[in-house]
Amino acid sequence: MIEIEIKLKIDDKELLTRRLIDSGFRFDHKVRETDIYFNGNDHDFRVTDEALRIRRTEIFEEDSRPLTMLTYKGPKLDKVSMTRREIEVKIDDFEGMKDILLELKYRPVMPVIKTREYYKNDRMTALLDDVQGLGCFLELEILRDSEAEREEALKLIEEELNKLGYLMADTTTTSYSSMLEKKSL
Repeated sequence: MIEIEIKLKIDDKELLTRRLIDSGFRFDHKVRETDIYFNGNDHDFRVTDEALRIRRTEIFEEDSRPLTMLTYKGPKLDKVSMTRREIEVKIDDFEGMKDILLELKYRPVMPVIKTREYYKNDRMTALLDDVQGLGCFLELEILRDSEAEREEALKLIEEELNKLGYLMADTTTTSYSSMLEKKSL
């Protein structure tokens, strides 16, 4: 799966929420995500522009159990977005998977904790993230089966971004984990 995505810092979440709804997005659900990224002694994901993480997702609904995913993200596929090949598997045991990675000599790096609101339209998903220690961000994303569909998806994302009052120049290709790591130095 290819995740075509842009990200930008936002100052006024309420205004952006109104713009999303006016643009045809519908609120879908809200979650709390705890991401633990890992790095290896013999495989430095920061150098290779890859990522390995465990994500625990708690859905803000009655009687829902947390969902845990192990995710590998390949290097970014272009310089203007966060587009990457992504492989995810559902796991039943967050702590157990963490222990396996620690035994394999992977070490956790700065955790990312965020509240995420999902909005959807017929073409893409908008994510409003409130990231602990960083503030609010908008992500627009489209999932595709092949890299050949990347340019078309990026064009759709840019059109939507412009309708919301932003430009591609407003976006960042820096991950939340890297932002938090830089901020802690």
